[in-house]
Amino acid sequence: MSDNRWARAIADSRKGLARIESSSRALSRRFEILQLEAELPKVEFLEDSLQKQRTAVARQRGFAFLIRDREKSRIGLAVSAGMFLIWGLITQDKDAALNAGLSGLYGVSQELGETGWAVSLQEELVIVPCDAIPAKGIWFTFESLIAAIHDLKTEALQGKRLGTLDDIIERLQQQNRKLVYIALPN
Repeated sequence: MSDNRWARAIADSRKGLARIESSSRALSRRFEILQLEAELPKVEFLEDSLQKQRTAVARQRGFAFLIRDREKSRIGLAVSAGMFLIWGLITQDKDAALNAGLSGLYGVSQELGETGWAVSLQEELVIVPCDAIPAKGIWFTFESLIAAIHDLKTEALQGKRLGTLDDIIERLQQQNRKLVYIALPN
């Protein structure tokens, strides 16, 4: 009888190990799927961060233009006041009207600050206007970087692993055929 119990215990252990192995394979497949699903958001995060940085720099430049140029300042304030009044009349909501007025001012300042943009992927991601590129570093056009990012998005959608954000930036630096260089170090 003890041999029978022993055989049953071994059979039960084998069944348990088979269930554990099956569960671990299922978890492994699920983990691989989750890793692949995470690739696209990483690239989209990078693109979104760059776009936000470009927008912020454009607004800063635009506000500087508004401060220096009285005519543009009047136009910006007129747009802002117009948006404030229109939304105030339409919605009868002071907060919505104020938000619309500020959005109008932000839009005018951003439009005034728009220019050609240069990007550096050296130690950190930096975006500057093309007419203000520092002498140090490797700079290329913002548009070419966005095109290279779109290629990485395609790769991510095809199931290719891109790695960490640092790996993605390194891959972008190595895309010589896509990036249009503006300035190279001396």
